[in-house]
Amino acid sequence: MIPRPLVERELAGLLLAPEEVNATMGTTGMAVVGTESAMPDNSALMSPPECLAIDAAAEAPVYAGSDYWAERGVSMNNGDDFTHYLKQAVVQFPYREKAAAFFDRSVNQWPACRQYTHTESGYVYDVGKIVNEDHILSTTAMMQEAKAPGWGCGRALALRNNIIVDVNTCSADPADSAVRVAAQIGEKVLATW
Repeated sequence: MIPRPLVERELAGLLLAPEEVNATMGTTGMAVVGTESAMPDNSALMSPPECLAIDAAAEAPVYAGSDYWAERGVSMNNGDDFTHYLKQAVVQFPYREKAAAFFDRSVNQWPACRQYTHTESGYVYDVGKIVNEDHILSTTAMMQEAKAPGWGCGRALALRNNIIVDVNTCSADPADSAVRVAAQIGEKVLATW
């Protein structure tokens, strides 16, 4: 049976709650610090532009021309001097084929990025191996010369039904945390009938 496409009113319920994020990221105290229903454009804060898709989740320039219909995003961290950060977003497309086309475009585009810089801070990030497994595209980017214990971000982009799940997790050792968050959200997508 082909699942029906999800509709906009279902998007917010797909995102993980802070306690779910605590467990997945191996921390405590995660709290919502921002919500969005429209994608931001942070392209002026980093370089080169082909790395925006790896630097951040659900950025307007990355989705330009993709025919997506709606987006919901939530950002969390675990306090003022946070050691863990998450942005989770779900992007609705009219039907699965449009979402799949965006996913395939990302599979081809992500390898163009090997290193990027946050222009205000001057921090440089080196992009690791890009993996595409079970319709989840993922990588990690580690900051050069970060103070101990280090800092890096995991990125995951998952295709589930007519939804793209877009996740950025940052910590001293992000490992596969973005993939795990994306997979959990993806399970919620597939369970929504």
